[in-house]
Amino acid sequence: MVQMTTSTRNPRAADGLASLLLVGLLGACTTTPLAPNGTCVQDLTVQATCGANIDGGTPASLGLTGYSCTGTARPDDHPTYVQGVPQGMICADQATPDGGTSTGNGYCCTTPTTPCAYNPVAICGAGTYGYQCRGSIRPESFNVELTCEQGVPDNGLIDYCCSGTGLTPGCQEKDTLASCVAGLTGWLCPTGVLPRGEDLGANKSRADNYYLLCPVPTPSLQSGYDTFCCYPPATVPPHSSCIQDTTVPGCAPGRFGFACYGNDKPEQSYLPMTCPDPGVPGTSYQGYPATLYCCDFMAG
Repeated sequence: MVQMTTSTRNPRAADGLASLLLVGLLGACTTTPLAPNGTCVQDLTVQATCGANIDGGTPASLGLTGYSCTGTARPDDHPTYVQGVPQGMICADQATPDGGTSTGNGYCCTTPTTPCAYNPVAICGAGTYGYQCRGSIRPESFNVELTCEQGVPDNGLIDYCCSGTGLTPGCQEKDTLASCVAGLTGWLCPTGVLPRGEDLGANKSRADNYYLLCPVPTPSLQSGYDTFCCYPPATVPPHSSCIQDTTVPGCAPGRFGFACYGNDKPEQSYLPMTCPDPGVPGTSYQGYPATLYCCDFMAG
């Protein structure tokens, strides 16, 4: 349960259109979560595994503490917000090893308090769970056992969906992809996976304001993979209601699909885009009524 130490409420509760637009990308509030059912205890057997896969890493040097929990309880399920700033643990879920002090779930958690709060009502994909953080430091920087998807700005905070057991294999940047015109970046992805900003890696901007705008995928000659030529606008256009939608009916591979929830058009928000056909009423891939467009990238 999220505890509030001042009259300032959780900023996610006030989400309006922004949450609607981002609900398919990362967290948004839905309903008040149930109180955790179970307990957590520090577990040295779990702790011994924290950082085991990191060269030279030990739990102490990485600032991690191991826990075992029963039921639905988590070590980080009681964060606080002080003047709107989240404070809490960041925990990576682990498989509890044999010999642990509990038969429940294992976690490797930050020992110091961080400027992040576990968000039990975030809408995240299967196997992931949500955090809200203040500042530009990603949750993985506090807990190296964690892997997080791209952050989404939310009323001064940043929302993440994370996992300690690994996420879907990501995409590989392919600067040599011959089909991409100047201004677009090539990617090779497992079928069904879209390129994401975090796939650029820590050395090539994991900044959470870096977003990739990708077209309908093109099947690769490599079985089980697709290729993309994506436009990196770097920032989300302010006040835009148009989001990427690679499932727009009739939009051919290599063209850019959009779902717009307002009256604006994709080419108003993404200047290199041109949309020769009028938008048609439909449903976005998240299931919301929207105007759908199929557009083309115009190389400058």
